[in-house]
Amino acid sequence: MASKFPTKEDKDKLRTRKGHDMTWSCDNLQHGEPITFYCKQHKIPICHKCATKDHQKPCELDDIGDIIIERRGILEEKQPLIEETKLLLQEIQSKIDTVSTISSKHLQTINDNLQETSDDKLKNVKEREVNLIRVINEEADEEIREINEKREKRIKDCNIDIEKEQITIKARETRLLSDTKTISDEVTKKINDLTNKIQHALNTMKNIESTITRINQQDETLVNEAPQVLASIDENLSLNAHQDVSVCLDRVQDKVDKVKFVEGEVEGEYYCRIDWYIGKWELVKSINIPSGVDMPRVRGLISDDEICVEDIDNHDMYITCISTEHTQKVIDGVSNMDITSCASINRNVIVCGKWRWGCTGDRLDGFITLYDRQWKMIRDISIPRNEGGNIVYVDVDRDGMILAAQSGQSNTYVINPDDGKVVHTVTMQGKEVFGEIQALSSGDIVVNTNSNEFSLISRSGEEKAVIHCDEWRELEYCVDKLTDTLYITYRVAGKTCAVDQVSGDGIIQAKRIVEYVETDRFLYFSPCLVTPSGNLVVCDGEKLILYKKKFSL
Repeated sequence: MASKFPTKEDKDKLRTRKGHDMTWSCDNLQHGEPITFYCKQHKIPICHKCATKDHQKPCELDDIGDIIIERRGILEEKQPLIEETKLLLQEIQSKIDTVSTISSKHLQTINDNLQETSDDKLKNVKEREVNLIRVINEEADEEIREINEKREKRIKDCNIDIEKEQITIKARETRLLSDTKTISDEVTKKINDLTNKIQHALNTMKNIESTITRINQQDETLVNEAPQVLASIDENLSLNAHQDVSVCLDRVQDKVDKVKFVEGEVEGEYYCRIDWYIGKWELVKSINIPSGVDMPRVRGLISDDEICVEDIDNHDMYITCISTEHTQKVIDGVSNMDITSCASINRNVIVCGKWRWGCTGDRLDGFITLYDRQWKMIRDISIPRNEGGNIVYVDVDRDGMILAAQSGQSNTYVINPDDGKVVHTVTMQGKEVFGEIQALSSGDIVVNTNSNEFSLISRSGEEKAVIHCDEWRELEYCVDKLTDTLYITYRVAGKTCAVDQVSGDGIIQAKRIVEYVETDRFLYFSPCLVTPSGNLVVCDGEKLILYKKKFSL
């Protein structure tokens, strides 16, 4: 702070000071003198007369030259930080370009694989059509006119069937390409948002640099605007835009890397879809269960479009079609029998496990039944009866074999559906069947072994993993047959139910991916179901609620 007002000699020195602007005069027109001081109290530059007249103590005065040197120095000190920040932002822009390129290539690879698979399928179908027509022609040429007419009819039917398959493959391809486009659009939108954010930050830095260059050209502007420029620099540097964008880019890359094209056979039918590790689920539609079904309980899935629902009150069995939303009764109930589980062996045969009362003897007769697609009984299959409950659960493995297990026992029987004979017995050590069994594509079996526990069992009976969570109460579960992902349905609190997602090796991947509230009609807890095409279905007692996984960044 100045200890005295400047003398004439001081003024002469100021005029010759390097960098001092002699044209910068006091704003007071009555003075017209050059600026010599800076008042810290009022934060303004002043001349000698202002200091003498209006800015005596308690005003604290500094030499204007010192202020200019000090503020120019501060701005110069910020310049390396600005340059460093610019480099960081430019690196992030480079990373944006890299991630965008990698993501596009990854999604393009998926599209190429999908296209290649579809082309192969179409080629195989076309080859099969040619082969069938050749065989039909060779047979028909050896027969009389009536056989020739039959041949032409069979050709027509064959063409119709092939055309249907071609339409199915094309429709599947269109649906999957639409899924990948949706994902690609979501990624592109996110990348554009991040690019705009980085560009905005870069432009802000450039504007700050331009402002610094401008205010450095005139002392008056430097003194008046430097505080605001410094504040803007500090504010923008504190936002850490480059760090936020970098973290977001890593998240985008991680989620895109998990997108995959999955395909395989489920119960003799080919399915494929675009899938990813974990996503959000959105409601697709709700299907009302007819009021005549008093106590509905889901018993299984026999195709991508058909759900088995039993009325526990009178033991009738119904089939609900997802696409048409139509429910039809297929089996009249028997008073001493419930169906516990249903699965499709192929497009022609369905197997059901049952719970029967009043059974004795050393065999469980009538606990496993095969039906055709019109729900006409083909035959019963029996298994050994041991001490335990009179309940049998069934599923179908990857080879089309029936898996059957009696509650309260340690054995799971592998049965050939063609002759009903047991070909292998899987025996758990130290555990018993508590509820449903489900086959994985790996050949392993998931067995409900306690009220809130599942065991992953190999075909040799070895326990490979225990899947457990204290939150799970009154649980049911199902397996996604394409990915081996488990979906656990359980009651959370009151009438609220939830579904958790668990990997095939027993890792809980996501909690409460879907939540719903039971209605007053909801008396018996139902498992959720996952269709081969990837839809999740739950039952709240009044409706079957259909969800679809949604890609989200």
